Amino acid sequence: MLGPNLRAEDLTVRARSRVERMFVGQGVEVFVDVAAREQRPKLTLPALKDARMWKVEEAFRPLGMTAIGGSVSSDNAFSTRFRLVATAPGRLEVPPVVATLGERSGRSRPLRFTVENPPVAGRPPGFLGGVGEFTATAEVDPPQVRVGQEATYRIRVRGPGAWGMAVGPDLSRLRRKEIEPRVDRLADETSDEPPERAFVYRVRPMKPGEVVLPPVPIAAFDPRLGVYTTRAANGVPLKVVAAPTFDAGALDYRPPASGPSPRRIAAGAALGAAAIVAAGLFASRRRVAERWRRWFPDAGRSARRYARAAGAGLDEAGTETELARRTIEALVEYARRGAGRPPGALTPGEVERAVSAASGSGGLGRRAAEVAARCDEILFAARGAGGGSRPGEGGGDGLKEDALALFEALGRSGGRRAGGEARRGGDGDAGPPPGRISETRTSG
Repeated sequence: MLGPNLRAEDLTVRARSRVERMFVGQGVEVFVDVAAREQRPKLTLPALKDARMWKVEEAFRPLGMTAIGGSVSSDNAFSTRFRLVATAPGRLEVPPVVATLGERSGRSRPLRFTVENPPVAGRPPGFLGGVGEFTATAEVDPPQVRVGQEATYRIRVRGPGAWGMAVGPDLSRLRRKEIEPRVDRLADETSDEPPERAFVYRVRPMKPGEVVLPPVPIAAFDPRLGVYTTRAANGVPLKVVAAPTFDAGALDYRPPASGPSPRRIAAGAALGAAAIVAAGLFASRRRVAERWRRWFPDAGRSARRYARAAGAGLDEAGTETELARRTIEALVEYARRGAGRPPGALTPGEVERAVSAASGSGGLGRRAAEVAARCDEILFAARGAGGGSRPGEGGGDGLKEDALALFEALGRSGGRRAGGEARRGGDGDAGPPPGRISETRTSG
């Protein structure tokens, strides 16, 4: 297909392609030629509907030379190769490509294509939309994790068939593995030139074991042969080890035979130094909290306001897992607003210290730590990849009520007693006894 120039006095621009019919997801070449002197004209691609087009490479060839007086000039054909991939069937029109060089300009005639879907007959289950040759491989990083730790699983497709692949492969066999993995799809990693697409997943195994992530079949349509071809991404070994547990029987309670040994003296000195450092860190934490409240007097008000609004997000949780995740995120945000604690994961102990500093109540800190511990138990319990039960149907009975009661109390606190009983070591709002928090409501 060749479009002649529209205006003879301007730049001569020609757009051409070797094909007029194509498949959805197939990459075809489009060439744009511009005749000019020494400098390459600038090309402006048109906006396309139901298609993508990008530049692949540039080239030129001399057309002739002209000598006037003592100067010699040459005419060149500047050629640019583009890749065109249709994303929907039907009639596809590529509008004119505009070339500019100084005050001169020119445009090509539009190109028209007929776009068809790959045939339904003979289409295998692993077809992801690709058209053309490809190879498929798989990898996991790291190859060994602990229970609950995340691993990144990638299935890479290289070759022209990757341009049209937008649907992810079927991982149902992986989800049925004995390690009971929780699998979440992340954003694909793509490259147009060279053509490559990586389907990326986050895998979190919930039980220990040594498994092989099974091979994944992927299919694409071969337009030259008119048939579908299937490749299988290789299986990948993954080892999942259990988290270490504390063994009280391994402790040595025997008294020393005679006098302290040099090793025990050194150990005692190390423990003493650690105690001094811990005391310094505790005092420093209090000073940081006091400075935070002094430098940001509105921090308490912001924390109270956030705590009062946090209940809305908890009420919308559909499963225990989602409820636990939202509760932990709300506690992290409350600690950031009220005590200046940087964002990031919090252990129950860190929750207790941060909430105590932000609310001025040691009791509210302990209540928050208990709620956080129950959330951790739900989030990291080895329950498989089912997504969690509805609130109130599993081990998190009453968690929503307890969390709502906690944030209601925090909404009435927010550091008003931070300079009094909290600094004197008092409990402040001591909160309910261990167990169901919602059975006893106290004022923050």
